[in-house]
Amino acid sequence: METDKELMNKVKVTWSCPSNIAIVKYWGKKGTQIPCNSSLSLTLSNSFTKVEAELSEKTSDEVVQLSYYFEGKINEQFSQRVAKFLNDNREFFPFIDEKAITIQSSNSFPHSAGIASSASAFGAISLALLDITYSLQGKEKDETFYKEASNLARLGSGSASRSMFPGFALWGENDKIQNSSNQHAIEVKDVHPVFRNMKDAILIIEDEPKKVSSSVGHSLMNNHPYAENRFKQANERTAELVEILKSGDMDAFIQMCESEALTLHAMMMTSMDYYLLVKPGTITAIERLMEFRKESKVPVCFTLDAGPNVHVLYPKAYEVQVEEFINNDLRDTYKKVIFDEEGAGPTKMNN
Repeated sequence: METDKELMNKVKVTWSCPSNIAIVKYWGKKGTQIPCNSSLSLTLSNSFTKVEAELSEKTSDEVVQLSYYFEGKINEQFSQRVAKFLNDNREFFPFIDEKAITIQSSNSFPHSAGIASSASAFGAISLALLDITYSLQGKEKDETFYKEASNLARLGSGSASRSMFPGFALWGENDKIQNSSNQHAIEVKDVHPVFRNMKDAILIIEDEPKKVSSSVGHSLMNNHPYAENRFKQANERTAELVEILKSGDMDAFIQMCESEALTLHAMMMTSMDYYLLVKPGTITAIERLMEFRKESKVPVCFTLDAGPNVHVLYPKAYEVQVEEFINNDLRDTYKKVIFDEEGAGPTKMNN
């Protein structure tokens, strides 16, 4: 019979975790990855990170012995970030003092594609390593597992907390929303059929790394002149969006989605150390999309992440019209387009 030590050396798990796009934006944090306002996002399907995590005998005196590979190559910079994440949260990983950890990571989408890669990466890492902990402790993976994984992922990347759940997910304590929490996200389950199977076409306007990181951007909210009003507005809008999703009011969804995108970038442009992430192609794509919606009556809208790239959201029923518009009328505004859609959440894969 194999000993516990021998079993531990054979542990290898693989998880894929999707990215997500926030409709109501989280911008500004405090304490240990606590959001200054609640947020609500759509979990994607085709844009995901796959992580294979494996334990082996430790061969060094490092506090955390980690080998992190991205697309088959050692990624030293991100490895240091992940090692710090593991060390800071070692209570989740009882094997960390005795075992070396090897992580093989890959993305289904191009690097710097304007998709939240930190969210999907920390989501997949948290799921894989927490899965190992559960296996070694003989615990069943139920709803508590995903709640705990959401909490753990949040500590690496705030928006990663929302990637643990299918469809629409909400993160951040909100007085008007039952079970909402700063520690983990929750699934928004009461959603009208009109908002199911939403499509997201991601227009890559620029594929260079952002000049201002999201972490720096969040920190600029600390003494932002409009911070308190923004946090109040975002909490009200999160609660309002929950009701919109329930009612099926597409016009209200479109207005909310686009206003939130512009508000996020307004916060960047009105920071004390102000900066501008939108590009000429961003503006052109948005203006043409709004004109297309007005003329065609097709319920399509845009949102933006903390960068120049445009997410075009639309119901699956209008897929043909919108994709024809994107491929023809917007073709000169972007470098490439990634067609994505509402996703079913993380997946454990067979090794």
